[in-house]
Amino acid sequence: MIDSTLPIKNTNKLFKERYERECLRVNGFMKWLMVAQWVVGIVFAVFYSPLTWIGNHYDIHVHIWAAVLIGGSLSSFAVLWLHWYPKSSYSRHVVAAVQMLWSAMFIHLTGGRFETHFHVFASLAILSIYRDWTILVTATLVVAVDHFIRGVFYPLSAFGILTESPYRWIEHALWVLFEVSFLAPGCKRLRNEIRELCERQTEIEQAKRTVDVKVEERTHDLVEVNRMLAQKTSEAETLALVAKYTGNAVAITDENANVEWVNEGFTRITEFALDEIKGSRLTQVQLGDKTCRQTLGKLEQAIKQKQGFNTEIIAHRKNNEPYWTAIELRPIVGADESVDRFITIQSDITSRVRAEQENRKLQQEIVDASRQAGMAEVATGVLHNVGNILNSVNVSASMIKKRFTHSALQNLEKAADLISQHQDSFGEFVQSDQGKKLPGYLITVSKALRNEQQSIDQEFHDLSKNVDHIKEIIAVQQTMAKSTGLHQELRAGDILSDVMTANKESLSNHYIHVTQDLEDPDLVFVSDKHRILQIMINLVRNAKDALLEAVVDRPEISLRSWRESDLVCFEVADNGIGIAPDKIDRIFQHGFTTKRHGHGFGLHSSANAATEVGGRLVVSSAGVGKGARFVLRIPIEPSKPTIGTPDKSNCHGVQETDFVTTGDTV
Repeated sequence: MIDSTLPIKNTNKLFKERYERECLRVNGFMKWLMVAQWVVGIVFAVFYSPLTWIGNHYDIHVHIWAAVLIGGSLSSFAVLWLHWYPKSSYSRHVVAAVQMLWSAMFIHLTGGRFETHFHVFASLAILSIYRDWTILVTATLVVAVDHFIRGVFYPLSAFGILTESPYRWIEHALWVLFEVSFLAPGCKRLRNEIRELCERQTEIEQAKRTVDVKVEERTHDLVEVNRMLAQKTSEAETLALVAKYTGNAVAITDENANVEWVNEGFTRITEFALDEIKGSRLTQVQLGDKTCRQTLGKLEQAIKQKQGFNTEIIAHRKNNEPYWTAIELRPIVGADESVDRFITIQSDITSRVRAEQENRKLQQEIVDASRQAGMAEVATGVLHNVGNILNSVNVSASMIKKRFTHSALQNLEKAADLISQHQDSFGEFVQSDQGKKLPGYLITVSKALRNEQQSIDQEFHDLSKNVDHIKEIIAVQQTMAKSTGLHQELRAGDILSDVMTANKESLSNHYIHVTQDLEDPDLVFVSDKHRILQIMINLVRNAKDALLEAVVDRPEISLRSWRESDLVCFEVADNGIGIAPDKIDRIFQHGFTTKRHGHGFGLHSSANAATEVGGRLVVSSAGVGKGARFVLRIPIEPSKPTIGTPDKSNCHGVQETDFVTTGDTV
């Protein structure tokens, strides 16, 4: 926004600068005038004043010293003031007062001669050069006061007479005012002329700036227009190249879908040239016996309602060869905000459709392989745990064998042989030194046998416990094998119990502490037990591996279960090595693993198994070294198929992806 006071400010600034320059030049002149008047005053005092005051007798009068000292003081004061305050408005009044005092000095030095009074009028004319009428007022006041004082108290100095003249000063003051009355308007007029010149100059400069701004704006607009024109030309050329060389078929139709223009890509894909189909309805050009009439009807409906539409459909080339095409229809809005055209973009997706069909087949094979791999991993874990227990069984059997081999029973046999040898003279033998030791020896052997019996009983107890544990693990594995794909009622507490049974030995051997938190152990849900055990056992085994790799002071695994709306949730958390943020999104990908010797099947198959039972497996981790948390959410009741759900496949049994778009226009 332009400041309306700016021209006035600029005029005042310019006037001030110009007037100050004029005043500085006049100040320089006045400095020299002050010096010249001082010299002239001294000359008058030396050569004229003595004759005036004493007559023909020549002698140095006191006024000579007055001219030197007082005149020097006046001129020095004025010169120094102008030097110290060259731009002050007070400086002009000081100069006016000093100049009038010099007039008084000259009148005094000439003895009040009438001719010398003209110095006053000459000084007023000189002061008018400043173009400041106010200093003329100052000068007039100084003259009036001077003539009054000297006319009353020293008339010889002012008027050259000896008699007192108390009213004559008024006449002199009036003549001074008479001159000032002419000089003051002239000063004001000249000052106004300078201001008018400054105003004209300001207006010219402002007009020049305005013209410069307009020229700059017009130049900028022209440059911008040229730039936009070049940009639009470049974009048009680029779009022309895209339309010409793109692999997509592009067609522009009128509001009724009649063809107006097609690109070369359309001709390459459909083999129809523009001349052959111009004016024809686009939906009928590629119609064939394999074209889905239902999808075609949806396309026609979108055209009728002036809406966008995306679909995949079988179309036919000019030679009636069918091919899969993805059609994107977009309405074009005209200047009146109504749809007056359509643009369609088609791409040949035959290869993609075939690849998708093949990919679905391969994906199913991968899912089956992953399921088998997951089962194999669970089986491997089971065998590993059974192997650990068998090691304990082997240790117990070895300990029992060692006890029997080095049993105290041999020492008892030695004592029995000794008693048998002295059976006939046993009484005498007992009294002998050797016989006296026999009772103590038998007591020691008896205690040793009792300790052996307790140790063997404990080993037999551990052996029986380990064998029962093996039976439990095998029972869990058999349950998993028998329950594949079978939905049955399950208890949350039983699931965690079976998971602990399958992993207990391995966790115990590595001194891993396990905590369980069941919100409701008797929570009943219906699902595939095999899939759930496969997931949970694999998660616990992964948690154990993460703890072993992290080497934490207190390795711990937390197992939790709770109900969340219509879902049952199982959680496996550990304080192990954790998962890096850049890897957590890929943790369930096939073949991706964070283990040194992993193969990336376990978590992938677990995620697939969770999906198969209608649930979801999610992971979270605060980062490396901060553990990981896996949560399995599965529905309490399995989802049931909805009766009467319409078939989403199109006329040819391939998944259809058409949808209407209401907001996308061109």
